[in-house]
Amino acid sequence: MFDFNTFMAKVKQDNPSFKRFTQTSSLDPLIAQVRGQTVFPAASKARVERLIAFMPFQKQTEYKQALAYLAAQLGVRIGAIPCNPVMKFTQFKIANSGYKGYNNAGQQRFVMLDPDTPGSPGPRSFVHVHKITWSSSNGNPASLATVRTREYVKFLQDTQAPPFNKIQDPDREFYAPGTAGTTGATEGTDDHTTKLPALICCFPRQAGRLQGEQWYQYSVDNGVTWNNIEGAAYLLEKKVAKVGIDWVFTFKKTNWAPHNTKPFHFEVEYTVGPPPEFLPRDITDVAQGLNQDADIKRWARRVVSTA
Repeated sequence: MFDFNTFMAKVKQDNPSFKRFTQTSSLDPLIAQVRGQTVFPAASKARVERLIAFMPFQKQTEYKQALAYLAAQLGVRIGAIPCNPVMKFTQFKIANSGYKGYNNAGQQRFVMLDPDTPGSPGPRSFVHVHKITWSSSNGNPASLATVRTREYVKFLQDTQAPPFNKIQDPDREFYAPGTAGTTGATEGTDDHTTKLPALICCFPRQAGRLQGEQWYQYSVDNGVTWNNIEGAAYLLEKKVAKVGIDWVFTFKKTNWAPHNTKPFHFEVEYTVGPPPEFLPRDITDVAQGLNQDADIKRWARRVVSTA
C-alpha cells in the first residue's frame, strides 16, 4: 500500500537538498496529487502517470528512487508520451498506373493513367504528402523508444456512396501503419492520396461530401491500449460541387477544434472532367503506381491553402 511519508523519505534520499533553498519544486504537482491518498482508482493513477510523463527527464533521473516507489505501489509507468504535435504540408506527387476498362458496348481496352501517354485521362492519383512531428513530454526523444504511435481515420459516411462510386477507396475506418503502430517515432507521414476525380466521382455527377475524423494515437503498453495524442486531431473532407459549368472535386484537411486549436488548413480543388469512355468495373480497383514529384499548381484548379 502506498505511504506518503515513505514516498517523501525517498524524495529526500534522492535529493538531500529538497526545498532547502527554494519554496517550489518540479515535484510539487505530483506531491499534491498523491498527498493524503492510500488507494488510487484508475483515474488517479492516470493523472499520476501523466504528471510523471511531463517531468523533465533530468528530474525523472534525479528522483529515481521516489518514482520507482510510485511505480511499484501504484503500477504507473515512468517515461514519456508524445506531445506538442505540428502538422505541415511538405510535398505533392502524382502516381501513374493503368487498368482494364470497358465501354457501354462491353468492349475492353487497357487504359493508361499517365499524363505523358496520348489519350490518357490523367494520372492515376494525386498525392498530398503531410508530415506530423511531435515532441517527447519529458524533453528526451529517446524516452519514446518503446512508445507505439499510429494514425486512426474514421469516415462518417459510406466512402463509395454518392457523390463517389466503387472505384473510390472502400475503407471507412482504418489505421496506419496498421493496428499495431510503430515504435520510437517522433514523426509520421500522411500520403493523402486521391484517385483521379474523373474516375471516383459517380456519373451522372452529383454534389455531396465525405467527411472524416483523424487522430494520431500512442500506446505505452505495446499496443494493448491506445490514447489520442493531445492536439493531434484533424478533420478531412472530400467534396464534389458544381462551379459554373464545371464539376469540381475538393480535398481539405483542417485542425479539429476543440481537440486541436492550433490552426491548420490545407485545401485544393481539381476539375473533375468527363468520365473516360472505358471505365473500370465497379468492383475493380485501379492499381497503385509509382509516385513522382510534381507541381501542384499544374494539376490543381485552385490551391486554397497549404498551411
